[in-house]
Amino acid sequence: MTAFNSILLFKVENQFVITGRGLMLTPGLGDNIKYVTTGAKIKLIRPDKSEVITTVKGITFEGNHEFLISSKFSKSDIPIGTEVWTHE
Repeated sequence: MTAFNSILLFKVENQFVITGRGLMLTPGLGDNIKYVTTGAKIKLIRPDKSEVITTVKGITFEGNHEFLISSKFSKSDIPIGTEVWTHE
């Protein structure tokens, strides 16, 4: 269950593998960028309700502020519809 003070950042609409770097999640943080920095822990709640805690490896500077997570994840690990939450 998500902690009371966690913030839903976005639901994954698409993901892109960046070879040698990681998995980019979109649509990105938008105005929620104020809640997350590189190195921050996030909680991913998949559509089947299983959860993963991981770290933000990078955030784009332009547009919606998409971010990168570990290359240990594949697109099938983080399916469309996964909720991205802050984790404290």
